[in-house]
Amino acid sequence: MFDNSEKSFDSSLSGLANSLNYLDKDPLNPNPTDPGLQQLPSLNVPADYAGNTLATACAVGRLTGSQSFNDWVGSADTNDYYKFNVGTQSNFSLSLTGLSADANIELLNSSGGVISRSTVVGNTSESITSQLSAGTYYARVYQYSGDTNYSLSLNATAVDYAGNTLTTARAVGTLTGTQSFNDWVGRADTNDYYSFNVERQSNFSLSLTGLSADADVQLLNSSGTVISSSTAGGTTSESITRQLSAGTYYVRVYQYSGNTTYSLSLTATAVDNAGNTTATARAVGALTATQSFSDWVGRSDTNDYYKFNVERQSNFSLSLTGLSADADVQLLNSSGGVISRSTAGGTTSESITRQLSAGTYYVRIYQYSRNTTYSLSLTDWYSQNLRDAQIIALTSSLAADGNLSRNDMIAIFRDAKDGGVINANELTDLRTLVSNSTFFTMADSVKVLSNKIANSDVANTRSGIGNLFAGSSATQMENLIGKWFLGNDRPDLTSSSYTYSYVSGSLFQNGLSADDIYQGAVGDCYYLVTLASIAREKPDYIQNMFTNNGDNTFTVRFYNNGVADYVTVDRYLPTSGGYAAYAGWGGGSVSSNSNELWVALAEKAYAQLAESGWSRTYSDTQNNSYAAIETGWMDTVIRQVTGLGTSSFEAVNMTQTQLINLVNSHQVLTAAFVYGGDYGVVNGHAYTITSYNATNGTFHLQNPWGFSHADVTWSQLVSLRSIIQWSNT
Repeated sequence: MFDNSEKSFDSSLSGLANSLNYLDKDPLNPNPTDPGLQQLPSLNVPADYAGNTLATACAVGRLTGSQSFNDWVGSADTNDYYKFNVGTQSNFSLSLTGLSADANIELLNSSGGVISRSTVVGNTSESITSQLSAGTYYARVYQYSGDTNYSLSLNATAVDYAGNTLTTARAVGTLTGTQSFNDWVGRADTNDYYSFNVERQSNFSLSLTGLSADADVQLLNSSGTVISSSTAGGTTSESITRQLSAGTYYVRVYQYSGNTTYSLSLTATAVDNAGNTTATARAVGALTATQSFSDWVGRSDTNDYYKFNVERQSNFSLSLTGLSADADVQLLNSSGGVISRSTAGGTTSESITRQLSAGTYYVRIYQYSRNTTYSLSLTDWYSQNLRDAQIIALTSSLAADGNLSRNDMIAIFRDAKDGGVINANELTDLRTLVSNSTFFTMADSVKVLSNKIANSDVANTRSGIGNLFAGSSATQMENLIGKWFLGNDRPDLTSSSYTYSYVSGSLFQNGLSADDIYQGAVGDCYYLVTLASIAREKPDYIQNMFTNNGDNTFTVRFYNNGVADYVTVDRYLPTSGGYAAYAGWGGGSVSSNSNELWVALAEKAYAQLAESGWSRTYSDTQNNSYAAIETGWMDTVIRQVTGLGTSSFEAVNMTQTQLINLVNSHQVLTAAFVYGGDYGVVNGHAYTITSYNATNGTFHLQNPWGFSHADVTWSQLVSLRSIIQWSNT
């Protein structure tokens, strides 16, 4: 140790210029090295912030956003390692800048395996971009040549697969089975939305697992309204279970506290309420009213079966509605045999109506193309629509053949008289039957006449019988049946010397012709000449005008503005001394089998029709009488008997050629004279124009009296100012 007397070092002493003069001699090394030639550590090496191995790597921690580091690599520190982790799938990037020599960089996985590297030459910056799964990673910066400072930037942005709003929700599509998703919510991404749809009623469930912080979940409807939510605390898994109708839904996963990855599982299993075979068919049981079901058919469920039974003869109907694709339906018997089917195309609704005997049946709904929900309605018509047990039983029995006939409806009306009064339920049932006439394939005449009984007609009031009401008597009911179905409410006669007598004979004898017309003691020439012309030119209209009911009554059809109306007449006709008082039936007595009745019956029917009001709107007399049909016009009758359109002109406004063409056209053609008579023509009378004689230029006018016919020229028709009326076709 130095003491205080020792001198301090004097660098000016001679001999120091040659340092070798002052070296201690190593006895084992006679040739010592010049210290100036030794490789000694630099006194300016920067501090080393990053470790040189994986084990000693700089701990960056969880990388969210960007982090930057400055350090140095060179001959004295060849490697710098940085350790980081990402908590969710992330878009990762790094950049190495600020280089003054050549350094490179590698991205390593948790085991140190190289994922990616950047080895640009010289002092050019380096960069790496990669998508990383959740996990631990390393960045290795290393010297290639020379010494250099550097700036390292690490950036990780979570991959957000699920949008942050309803409109940007991740589209899952149709959810069938289970689908799973991994993502992340936290401060930088507080909400994840998923949209999905179910095509049919489904059992739905979701689970939210793998949480490292508190996140919750909601199930939303298509409008974004919360249906259900799960808000367990902390890292506890969340779950929701719910039955969903077909439609669109959303799942919202949201941060409650902290940042966390998650695994979301969505599951939908279609609710198949109907079995796929007859053996597994949905058991409906006894069909006693309307029952409705909603379900789905498609690729994964091609058939739905329903099993039901009817306990008595029944009118059955089904409807299949609400289709978004093409599905069809079959009605099967107890053995699975097809009874009926409906196979309308596209999304058109399907329907079946069928009369069923008591027994067991199946309905099969099946996919034709694509997937669709549906609504199925099964109806036992009687129990659903009728109230009175006796009417239900009788109607179901009478309609066993699929039809309610005239005689069936008479029986049902008479059944309603039980107890001597028609109660409210019976009245309602009668009106229901009429309003559902097509369901029973009811003839139009039966429907119209039944409506006059069950509901109303002005003739009911004018006749004094009155319209049916709750509390109506059995007598009133029988009178209405007699009036409309039996024809026994006969028109009043014009003379007390006339009486009604039962007349033998047939509706037609050897066909029909204009020569069957014989006007009697009623001033209805306009009516009879029109019938004569129709019989001559369009006889089918007369044939179809009548329905022989087989009980000595006839239903007769007329048209009210093109809509059919009906009355019923019987064989009792006005007589005088045993012969026809009004329209003739061929000249025989009431007992002659050769009598032809159609003209007399048509005249009687027209008289009865007058009481309903619409056929004689221009007359002061609108009652059930022969007097009510005196005077009128032929064009009105053409429309009322045939439903055809008509035209009417005075001869002075026509041409001869026009009338000749009408004669030859097979159109209904008549003439009336109200401005005077001459040339064999009676004033105030109507005729049928039947032919034109080109030789003498005359038109033949047939008189409904059966005699005193006339043949007149065109100029004579014009001079008499004849009114010509005809059918347009």
